Amino acid sequence: MWRLQGIDDNDASLFQKMANKGHYRKVGGSRQGIYICSPSGRFLSSINSLKADAVLETIKDGLAKWDILPIADRKFPETAPPKAMHRWEDNYPEDGLVLKCAKSDLLTDPPNLEKRGDRWNIDHVWFNHDEARSWLPDNPKKGQIYQLPKNIKDRLFQFHMVDNVRGQTLPFAPEEVKASKLEAKVIKVDDSQIEIKITGMSKAIAKGPWLLGENDWTPNHDLDHSMETDILGKASYDLSINKFIEFEIVALGKRRGKTQHNGRYYSPDTGHVGFLYTLANDSYSDKIAPAFIDLYNTEWIKHP
Repeated sequence: MWRLQGIDDNDASLFQKMANKGHYRKVGGSRQGIYICSPSGRFLSSINSLKADAVLETIKDGLAKWDILPIADRKFPETAPPKAMHRWEDNYPEDGLVLKCAKSDLLTDPPNLEKRGDRWNIDHVWFNHDEARSWLPDNPKKGQIYQLPKNIKDRLFQFHMVDNVRGQTLPFAPEEVKASKLEAKVIKVDDSQIEIKITGMSKAIAKGPWLLGENDWTPNHDLDHSMETDILGKASYDLSINKFIEFEIVALGKRRGKTQHNGRYYSPDTGHVGFLYTLANDSYSDKIAPAFIDLYNTEWIKHP
């Protein structure tokens, strides 16, 4: 997917023209890959490959062409803004809850290596301060059982418990989440710490037309895929700093069907996916915005 944010239409057109000269050699469609270009938009080299040696050769080729560029082509145009006008990462919830989600295909029972891919993927889930606090009841008491809010369930089951192990998949619309349950039990309360146990399930089925409007994700085909999950987790919240200090959820997902770019064309039609959600750390790589951040239905996410 080709996304250009923080630049005006003229600059976007410049870079799109550059990408048209890349490895796909065409206008429109996917331009996914690695591009080497000058600040002025001069195309140097590109590739879309998972082979490290091939990528390295492409970079070397681009650097060799860079070395013979005129000095003027090595500089940003005078009209270029000094920084991006909009980045999704600007919405990073510093005082909220950020989860890192690792996902991978699981072995069958009994194990059959031919039915398990070797791919895995990473995404992040963002909750701002108020949403993070809503994982807990107002006045927690040991043994208390409560349902988690709809906005938390919607975010997880629409945008994050999806089959993007092998590639970029599609989210579920609200009406496609046919069943969902997410509840917690307070298992410990002391002066500064609350511990909860989390359980739940979901069933999402997308069949027929795309229901999430015209946007970057709109596919060119009708939908026919689903995901069912069973969830178990635990978390600890420190009242003295108003933050989670431990958080872990595991989910077993049963997938069915394929989407436009999720790499399932040569996979069995059904299979199991494992999800692991843990607290993200403070590294730059863990501050990358969620894949479907533009579809989060919340006012605190600022759009271009």
